[in-house]
Amino acid sequence: MASSVLKNMAKKVHTGKDRKLHEDLTQHSRLFEKRALELQNTLYDEDEKGCMSLVNSVEDIWGMSVGPIECAYENGMVDVIGHPCVQRLLSKIWYNDSAVQFPQWFKSLCCYGRGHRRFENMKKAWSSPAMTFAVHYFVVLVLLVIYSAFILMDIKSENALGGIGAYEFILHLWILLDLLEEVLLRHLRSLLLFKMPKVRLVAYLKDFWNILAWLSYIIIIAAFMVRIVSADEYKRTEIRVYSLGLFIMYMRFLKSMLVLTYFGPKIIMIGKMLKELIQFSWILFIFIMCAGVLYHSNMYPHHYDMWPSRGTGALYWRLWKIMSLPYWQIYGELFLDDLKGENNSNGSCTFIQSEWESDPSIERCVESDWAIMIIAAIYMLISNLLLVNLVIALFSYRFEEVQNNSDRLWKFWRYSIISDYSKRFPIPLNVPLHIFDVIRTLYRRKRASCKDASYKDYHKKCINGTCLPFDLLIDIQSKHAARCLFEEKNEKNP
Repeated sequence: MASSVLKNMAKKVHTGKDRKLHEDLTQHSRLFEKRALELQNTLYDEDEKGCMSLVNSVEDIWGMSVGPIECAYENGMVDVIGHPCVQRLLSKIWYNDSAVQFPQWFKSLCCYGRGHRRFENMKKAWSSPAMTFAVHYFVVLVLLVIYSAFILMDIKSENALGGIGAYEFILHLWILLDLLEEVLLRHLRSLLLFKMPKVRLVAYLKDFWNILAWLSYIIIIAAFMVRIVSADEYKRTEIRVYSLGLFIMYMRFLKSMLVLTYFGPKIIMIGKMLKELIQFSWILFIFIMCAGVLYHSNMYPHHYDMWPSRGTGALYWRLWKIMSLPYWQIYGELFLDDLKGENNSNGSCTFIQSEWESDPSIERCVESDWAIMIIAAIYMLISNLLLVNLVIALFSYRFEEVQNNSDRLWKFWRYSIISDYSKRFPIPLNVPLHIFDVIRTLYRRKRASCKDASYKDYHKKCINGTCLPFDLLIDIQSKHAARCLFEEKNEKNP
């Protein structure tokens, strides 16, 4: 917690005047993170069960419920999450203490094995977060097939709600239930019952996968609103919006691969490269606009009608003409015939100003000039040789960075999947199961208060084999923390 507070304080120090303060806060944050790792090491070496139970506990601090693992994840402490103690605990939670690895869990599902515990392990395996994850993404895979079939075959021209087919009904039902799962049933429940602070809500909205989820909801709902409009001009718009929604759904499906040791680092690489590409695109945009304006001014001199509005809309804006030619040249489409004006004779353009001004669908012919080829030569030299190779170098750097830390990063992101699906219910069973879970939680809380039980004992996120009494955990933590600080002091003053 101390490391997290110091790290967030360091982030708020932006000015050059406070640079020294930023470095001091960052250094102290790393010091406390190092102490937390040392405490984990010593405690795990001597008492594995106590260490797992300690990192699995939840405390009320400054009006919010927070646990050591959650705090480490929210503040990017990769080494803390990657510690063998945390990873062993996550495996227990993932398989509901029925197995350690996937082959054993699969055998438990089939009730394979000997002994009286095989039926108990089978029950745990079927109710584990791993099973919820498998069922959820199996349903998502089926939905993607249905969505694809709907896009290809089943979009009907009938207006309003009467023309909705089976594929479209299943799609919108799933989106509605998933939206309920994401907002009303899971996060709103956490906000009301577990004192979820606004800081975590902001962190949730910044997560890439959550952004994709919300984009899919907004786009598909918008497509449905277009769907029920009866105007004929919106029919192609409906297909376009549904197609964009399908693309987002396919991207969301990539999250299922994060839990796999081989595909997980690859997905992380794609995410980091995509972030790098988005940042680099601003530089690329400047060069594209510069070359586009130079091209257009020399190919079409004195072109006054840049924003035609005679019933044509934005489709014939010259902005797209300005940007498209230099953009496609990056990928090797040279357009030399267009630049030289050799396509003027094919009858698709005109030199008469009144014609292309009155009808924007008629293209203006190119007025060839020697300066155009010089502009093209300089631009393609910079874009194809310099900018493209710079992007490749950035991607290579990110690839090596993730490859060298693939195990640490995969373990870190693995926590987000396990944490998510330990609280999620598979669709379409999520609504009744969430209602039952809320009633059960309120009943247990009332029962605990009637027995004068500690709220901390109730609020501990325990699983079988990792629960120890709260007083014992505090005593264990205090002893090992004092020991770590003593050893650190001796190292500084031998």
